[in-house]
Amino acid sequence: MTLSLNTLLYTESIWRDVWLVIFSFLLFSGTLYVYLRLRTSTFSRVKDLLEERVQVKTRQLVEKTIELEKLSLVASKADNAVMICGPKGIIEWVNDGFISRYYKDPAQVIGSKLELLHLYHDPEQQIEKAVKNKQSVIFESHIPDDSSKEKWISTTLTPIYDQETGNLKKLLFVDADITSTKLMQQQIQHSLKEKDVLLKEIHHRVKNNLQIIISLLNLQSGYIKDESTLKAVKDGQLRVRSMALVHEKFYQADDLTEINFGDYIEKLCHYLFQAYGDKSDLIKVRLDAEPIGLDMDTAMPCGLLINEIVSNSYKYAFPGGVSGEIAISFRRLEGKIALTIKDNGVGLPADFEVETSETLGMQLIQALTGQLDGSISLIREGGTGFTIIFQYPRHPSGNQQARSQV
Repeated sequence: MTLSLNTLLYTESIWRDVWLVIFSFLLFSGTLYVYLRLRTSTFSRVKDLLEERVQVKTRQLVEKTIELEKLSLVASKADNAVMICGPKGIIEWVNDGFISRYYKDPAQVIGSKLELLHLYHDPEQQIEKAVKNKQSVIFESHIPDDSSKEKWISTTLTPIYDQETGNLKKLLFVDADITSTKLMQQQIQHSLKEKDVLLKEIHHRVKNNLQIIISLLNLQSGYIKDESTLKAVKDGQLRVRSMALVHEKFYQADDLTEINFGDYIEKLCHYLFQAYGDKSDLIKVRLDAEPIGLDMDTAMPCGLLINEIVSNSYKYAFPGGVSGEIAISFRRLEGKIALTIKDNGVGLPADFEVETSETLGMQLIQALTGQLDGSISLIREGGTGFTIIFQYPRHPSGNQQARSQV
């Protein structure tokens, strides 16, 4: 009985161990199954992702390859000379245009240092500039030619960088022949010099012709007995002299488009001082003129205006040997030019109006102000004065109006 009980207990213990083993095996198998399923799913997703990335990279590589083939075809067949160098200036590739323009044998170029070709003016400085600014630079070079003719090229130098590391990868040179453009520029410069010489000669001849007119009027005045006629001839001489002085200043100037009108006023006042020598000791001229440049169409009426107003002051402002002063101001004012001429003489009658005056002098002053497309105002305090304000440079409409009035 005792043996049977022990046997039974032993048997139950064995079965318990067997079931424990079976349960452990099933648990391990289930865990392994779940692990393998999860790993397989992960591997599948990773595989899909990698395949997608490979497809994208392959598509991008194909597109870049096609683009590079097109660029290579364009570069190799382009008329411009194209050269690619490494970051240290070693030539790696040139197109057919480069070979036909500079060298017949590519072996003379590939692998050589850029500076040994002696193609460009100071290439090291241009490379340093392009690399420092990380952008293209354009420069010109004068190179020797087998035909002993001048040849000019315009070079666009572009540094190319690695997109991932940012390091300098290549140097791209593209040369264009600008010899014909340079020759045309030289011809234009030569033509401009000839034009300047011609204009100087014209101004000189016009000035001489006006000087002859002044001399003729001076000779004629010796035979004139009537005092009013003699004054009219003298006024005419001064007007012609003011015009001749403009032409003299232009042919003496380096820039034939404008003259320093401040210098012109000073010399014109000197002529007027000599013309009215009997009053020069009594009447002083005070000049405040900025060195403003004026063109011919503006300088001529301005000179005549100054001549007319200053002459009137000499003749009428200081009667009976009275001393006084004539002040001339020529300055920029808020984007315009203001010319003010004022004396401290006896002044004008109280009923005098510029617009209604019928004297030749006032009519000339109004006409000349109109040529400048300017405005005129009368100053009565402490004598007589005029302020003429006009735009300069003048607007096209103003220039057109001035030409029509002339």
